[in-house]
Amino acid sequence: MRRLREALVLLVLVGVSGAIGYHILAKLGWLDAFYMATTTLFTVGFREMGDVNDSTKLFTMFYLVTGLGVATYAISNLTALIVEGDLQGYLRERRMEKRLESLSDHVIVCGFGKMGFQAAWELKHANMPFVIIELEENKGRNNPRFNDEIILYGNAMDEMVLEKAGIKKAMGLITALTTDADNVLVTLTARQMAPKIPIVARSAKLGTESKLMAAGATHIVSPYEIGGRRMAALLLNPDIMNFFDVVLHQDQLELGMERINVHPTSRLVGQTMREMRLRDSTGALIVGINRVGLGLRFNPKGEETFQADDDILALGPSSALEALAKLASGG
Repeated sequence: MRRLREALVLLVLVGVSGAIGYHILAKLGWLDAFYMATTTLFTVGFREMGDVNDSTKLFTMFYLVTGLGVATYAISNLTALIVEGDLQGYLRERRMEKRLESLSDHVIVCGFGKMGFQAAWELKHANMPFVIIELEENKGRNNPRFNDEIILYGNAMDEMVLEKAGIKKAMGLITALTTDADNVLVTLTARQMAPKIPIVARSAKLGTESKLMAAGATHIVSPYEIGGRRMAALLLNPDIMNFFDVVLHQDQLELGMERINVHPTSRLVGQTMREMRLRDSTGALIVGINRVGLGLRFNPKGEETFQADDDILALGPSSALEALAKLASGG
């Protein structure tokens, strides 16, 4: 923007200087003076106007030599802005800032490495709005998978960057930076700015979980520990792991698992599972019920009574889950 302002200011100064000179020396009105300055500057030269005397001729020669050089420099600057993409980058950032201002209930992903990339990709598949914070300039900008997504370049440990990412309006934060120390600092900063936000932190080394918990992390993910457990489980319990793969990777089959909240106005409130016959009416299988103060109860029995603000853990195809969600919301 500084280069753009300089170029425009130079063009305006050259045009105004020429108009003032022709107004005084050639005794022209302001419109004619600006007309002469413009046609002379861009070497069009339709015709000369006003009092053409020696002073006017000398001024025109001086104006052509100096003004044309300044104008050429200003125009080359404008051309460079467009060709080099600086102007497009500025406009792209302005659009991003407007989207950030209107964004809420989104997820902030700190770090666009291997784990951050995968986390963002899962969020994109789930149609969950998110903002990526990446320290390395232009990393991921040319990735076709994230062309339309918001990537904020800056330090995720900086309060101003987190503020710009909308941390106070976000529904969660994922910190997947390279080192555990950085993840601890991001967690501390985010917890101070948004005390109630859920934070999922990456732990690269065993033993740092306690530090991340003390910093305020809600959940901690150790990629090496999870990877080792999965490798062993694939040999020990392959059928169970295949089942979880089907549930977690919904693109393989039309099957998913969701947490559905029971609204106080829902018909479910006060009714038992046996009375509602949810599996027959919606097609969803109730895996568990999470109740405030009691925690998660797996495989609830038929006499279990639904209460307001219960969280139902349900398994089934998307149509069944949508039907259950509509029923639980009071629809």
